[in-house]
Amino acid sequence: MSAAASSAPSGRRSLHLWPEPEACEGLGVTRACRLERRNGGPPAGASRLWYSLPDLGGDEPAEPAEPFLMAALVHAMAEGRDLLLHAGASAELLGSLAEFRDAWHRWRPDTYAPIAIEADQVTPRGAPRVRGAGVVASYSGGVDSSFTIWQHAAGLAGHRSRRITHAVFVHGFDIPLADSEGFEAGCRRARPLLAGLGVTLVPVRTNFREALPGRWEQVYGPALAACFHQLRPHCGEALLASSRSYDALIFPAGSNVITDPLLSSADLAVVEDGAGLNRCEKIARLAGWPAGVEALRVCWEGERRDRNCSECEKCVRTMYNFLAAGLPVPPCFDRTPTVALLERIRLHSPILAEEWAQLLLVAQRNGIGAKWVDVARRKVVRYRRRMAVREAAGRLARATLPARVRRLVRRAVWA
Repeated sequence: MSAAASSAPSGRRSLHLWPEPEACEGLGVTRACRLERRNGGPPAGASRLWYSLPDLGGDEPAEPAEPFLMAALVHAMAEGRDLLLHAGASAELLGSLAEFRDAWHRWRPDTYAPIAIEADQVTPRGAPRVRGAGVVASYSGGVDSSFTIWQHAAGLAGHRSRRITHAVFVHGFDIPLADSEGFEAGCRRARPLLAGLGVTLVPVRTNFREALPGRWEQVYGPALAACFHQLRPHCGEALLASSRSYDALIFPAGSNVITDPLLSSADLAVVEDGAGLNRCEKIARLAGWPAGVEALRVCWEGERRDRNCSECEKCVRTMYNFLAAGLPVPPCFDRTPTVALLERIRLHSPILAEEWAQLLLVAQRNGIGAKWVDVARRKVVRYRRRMAVREAAGRLARATLPARVRRLVRRAVWA
């Protein structure tokens, strides 16, 4: 291993990652890291990030602390802090994360800073290592992750098909850590469902959202990749289910086809999966797995996180995804959506507006002319008009406000 600089240049803001020894607890292991922020001097604040999962056995990976780098990367860029890992990392990962940084800085130069990314020890590129034979994906019960599991199990991906061996189900992302009952209920439902396809469920618990708070829609890709890397050395490949199709990409987004593969390390490759289809098209193929459709859980706003509330934007949109695809609303929702319910939905981001626009294109292609189509179309048009005004105001601000003021405003909004 070669040594790298272990401290930020004098006067620079930095985020230091101090890994702790792995702790064995019953049949599981906990891997933790102390996050220490510095503003050019002594520590200005610290928190602790941890992951807990079953002990799968086997040897420890060569660079066990690498997942903490990808977990903290977007936050460090948003805060303008150099990122320093006080442990080993591969040159492959450090190089990939530098490319990730460059892309996000180009997309949003006022929001994401071109920070330094370093580790105390660097394993040279091409160093001999054994990559695990397993393939890991995620399973949340959502459309994208369910589709990825199903299309590979059923061989629908053609020459791209892999044999998925493990699926991580994460407690602490959409199901809060405080909701143990909801998470356990989700595990009980998912375990036999996935076992029927030859996939082992791996429950992973993490305090990521508490230790690194911020805009979830901007960080969930690296957050999930950090969970995938916990399964080294058993798995050498990870399938990250795409949330956007190639014809509807938005940058930057927490997960996207350009920078998701840059979350790969020397011993685990992250592969984007499913971007060739939009959500309605995925649902049409997912219909070939009735048990998976019945187990869909897309809701993250309802009171019970182990089921769908059938009222929030995502539940309503998913029900209309089925209708746009010419399919009935499945029993995992306790009602059929109404126009009155749709009227209450508010679009508050470009990603949501694009999701509804894609849904409307599928409905039009399938000759669906119900009243809900007109209501949804009006919502998309109104949102795009609001965004046009906002973008005009942004151009004016860029032309008149100093760059430092623009960065402060963007960082305040990001947090």
